[in-house]
Amino acid sequence: MTLYTGSQLALEYFKKAGIKHVFGIPGHGNAALTDVLYDMKKDMEFIPIKHEQYGGHMADGYFRANRKTPAIVTTSVGPGATNLATALATAYVDSSTFIALTGDIQTYLLGKGIFQEIERQFQSDYINAMRHFTKRAYFVTDVRQLPNAISNGLKEAVCGRPGPVLIGLPMNIQTDTIDVDINSIPLVLQVGRIRPDREKIIEAAKLLVSSERPFILVGGGVVMSDATEELVKLAELLGAPVATTFRGDAKGSFPETHELYVFSVGNIGNPVANKLASEADVILAIGVTFSDETTSSYVRGITFNIPPTKVIQIDIDPHEIGKNYPVEIGIWADAKTALAELYEAVESLGKRGKNISEYTKRIREMKQQWFNEVEELRKQAPMGIPALTKILRENLSNDTIITLSAGLPQEIFSQLWITDKPRTFISSGGFSTMGFALPAAIGAKLAVGDTPVIAIEGDGSFLMNNIELLTASQQNLPVITIILNNYGWISIRDLQIRNFEHRLIGTEFRDRRGNLKAPSFEKIAKGYGAEYFKAETPEEVISTVKSALKISDTPSVIEIMIENKFPYSGTKAYGYWDIPRRSGTSDKEVRSSR
Repeated sequence: MTLYTGSQLALEYFKKAGIKHVFGIPGHGNAALTDVLYDMKKDMEFIPIKHEQYGGHMADGYFRANRKTPAIVTTSVGPGATNLATALATAYVDSSTFIALTGDIQTYLLGKGIFQEIERQFQSDYINAMRHFTKRAYFVTDVRQLPNAISNGLKEAVCGRPGPVLIGLPMNIQTDTIDVDINSIPLVLQVGRIRPDREKIIEAAKLLVSSERPFILVGGGVVMSDATEELVKLAELLGAPVATTFRGDAKGSFPETHELYVFSVGNIGNPVANKLASEADVILAIGVTFSDETTSSYVRGITFNIPPTKVIQIDIDPHEIGKNYPVEIGIWADAKTALAELYEAVESLGKRGKNISEYTKRIREMKQQWFNEVEELRKQAPMGIPALTKILRENLSNDTIITLSAGLPQEIFSQLWITDKPRTFISSGGFSTMGFALPAAIGAKLAVGDTPVIAIEGDGSFLMNNIELLTASQQNLPVITIILNNYGWISIRDLQIRNFEHRLIGTEFRDRRGNLKAPSFEKIAKGYGAEYFKAETPEEVISTVKSALKISDTPSVIEIMIENKFPYSGTKAYGYWDIPRRSGTSDKEVRSSR
């Protein structure tokens, strides 16, 4: 038995679990916790962030890049803690995780309305507010509760479908002492894989083998389960096209240079995936939530025809099975084990022999037609984002990790970026959070070491989070931030053009005289200690990227002046998205570009 303070016990336990990074800002509400980190420098690195939301995104990016070990975020009480809300929600929706250790007021003062307490409805009501954005939330009111909270909190964070966990630590709990053997506290990081029901697997195999036009739809669950190898084997055995969803980190779960890959379905997917999905007689969906972006807002015939298309849905979370579409066969299981067993079952029944060669030939022809269409789009706007996806892809290594915030960069890179490796495309796709990419890139860089990490930011998103360049500079992290500067919230500007008859308000960065006005990104970058480059031509994009990649001990910023004239500012949308429009605006106008 050893005498620990609450702070010592929590951090020593998480150190034992292999956690090596804590992101945070010291305040009076977590001063005792951060003081313990002073003596743990060799084992647990404290990263002094500049805003709590972005510390949460750093921890989120850290986990998405490794999918094994989470990180910790610590905040003070009050606004420092509430600043975490967006980061918690972003990780929760995209099934990522981190552990938040937030300070709170002393338990013996609960309900008095002291400094930074929210108590008009319930004493210290912060946890009640945040629990909606977490997989599990704990409020420790006695230090004797702490072993249970840290043990179960860690298990909840990483086991099953991951999600962020919040542990509220009142200030006196951080300093109260407890006599405990830390080795007696359960340490559960893995609980094994959920194996599927054998009868359901056999039913699914029979349905797939008898299918004329099978289609495989992949979500982030395949990446979480490390199931790429099993997915490829099954797709090849079936001769089935594979598409990914817009949300989460699905891209890279299936090699995107593979002849069976048809990119993404949905609103900003492509005509190949949408056509094949709508014609499919059986869809095998793995780790998919069937959100509106993926389904073209559930309008029949644009992306899916369910029913009569039959759905086999595999998910680690039974909540998702049959949530948005009826399923022919629902399988509650881990993606890796389910795909492995499904492959064996299909193989034992005999390879699907119905028109595989003709089906795959048609897929190739449809893809080539779409590729040609994309090339024409790129020719029309050599400095448009579709063109930049190709330029960057051709000049970055295959293991490069890119991170993306909400807006046109996220939409267009999701549609056109090509990657053969999981965990290299990190996007805030589910909650679609602006300000995500740079801090997520910092977290990812800490997780992967020498692997290049590049944040693809719009100028609007970068204005939200650029303060974290100082964090990257202080940590000597060679994270590259590419700012796609189009002078505004152009994804929404384009929406106003399409849906609201060109009635623009608040979406272009202009002064009162109507002149375009943006800050000096060069001064911002250099002011935080980052290197700065600017590119206005495709050739300059290539040269500046190569220069930035050579920098080994400091962050860099590349400002790329991109096309902002509608419709060349965006890409082509092939599906449908149910969002407001001004009366009289036609579907054709809305779907003309994105």
